[in-house]
Amino acid sequence: MSKEIQLILNELDSFKPNEKAILATVVDVQGSGYRLPGAKMLIDENGRASGMVSGGCLEADVMERARRLLETGRAELLTYDTTTAASGDSIFSLNMGCNGVVRILIEPVEKGGMLTTAWRNAVESRWPQTIATLISNDRSLPVGGRIFYGGVEPFDLENLPDFLENSREIRARCAAFFDRREKAGTVEFDLTEGRFEFFFENIDPPLNLLIFGAGYDAIPLAGFAKDLGWRVTLIDHRPAFAARERFPSVDQIIVEHPENLAGEITPDENSAAVVMTHNYEKDREIMKFLLPLGLDYIGALGPKRRTEKLLEELKAEGFGFEEKELKNLHAPVGLDIGADTPESIALSIASEIKSVLTGRDGGHLRERQGSIYGRRVISD
Repeated sequence: MSKEIQLILNELDSFKPNEKAILATVVDVQGSGYRLPGAKMLIDENGRASGMVSGGCLEADVMERARRLLETGRAELLTYDTTTAASGDSIFSLNMGCNGVVRILIEPVEKGGMLTTAWRNAVESRWPQTIATLISNDRSLPVGGRIFYGGVEPFDLENLPDFLENSREIRARCAAFFDRREKAGTVEFDLTEGRFEFFFENIDPPLNLLIFGAGYDAIPLAGFAKDLGWRVTLIDHRPAFAARERFPSVDQIIVEHPENLAGEITPDENSAAVVMTHNYEKDREIMKFLLPLGLDYIGALGPKRRTEKLLEELKAEGFGFEEKELKNLHAPVGLDIGADTPESIALSIASEIKSVLTGRDGGHLRERQGSIYGRRVISD
């Protein structure tokens, strides 16, 4: 889940009764674009905005249209096409530097609505959600109706006609999209009743970062993680170190010895871990606990040989680990950026976690071939 959604939820929580707001969501990008589908911006009735849908070139126009929509209350799909304005004199006088097509859905939103409830389920209950939103059709139906799917039936439905609510094809696509854990995309359905285009989006819980060790170097890592919108759990057996005064922003602090962790921590599939206790015996116990969990990322601070020795000792004690478990172990932890301070080491660790979990190699963008987002770019 993006930090944007969490910020929008927090903003909605501060609203007074009957206060109105408009949600803008990027639903499609063809060619170049600063933000990917799923990017969001909240505009309140006073014109204040949280989040962004572009690099700054579309926001003014979107906010003006949102002001009008506050009066009509009817969702709209906006299209910004700059493929014919590459010279710099772009349409809408927005001076967009991108050569692409961006479509943005703007709609009324409320903190107690079905959409924000689904977001809260992902944040608070860590329940992944697939949300399919109607964004265009050839029947003159209002856009903005939705289907919600949380991995098990029943489906939750909002503002759609019966034939779309009951479409087996659309429901099957929701289930398949949920299972593949794709981020976002548009899908067209040619049904007997007409053509209908939906924006599909998977809302995953925020990454839960488990930091083992509450030393001085854990403080900037926890800070970076929270700035990225991750959930942070700090674990250390020393109450004086694992103190709220030292880690005011983390979500959970567990004061416990490594050998007692099994009853205290139950990571889910959206969890990662960094071991940085600076205590060899503690690290060995923590690895014994972590490796069988099947996490996609485990980082261990310290020299490579130190971790190799630790694993050899565990193997000699009868603890065998599968190849996949060891493949997801990153030791030494972090990207090679020449880090030599607690802050720069934390930066290298957070960057490696992000690159691993998004399937990127952490290299230089200037050396990447094609789109930096891995999307098809419209040719000039």
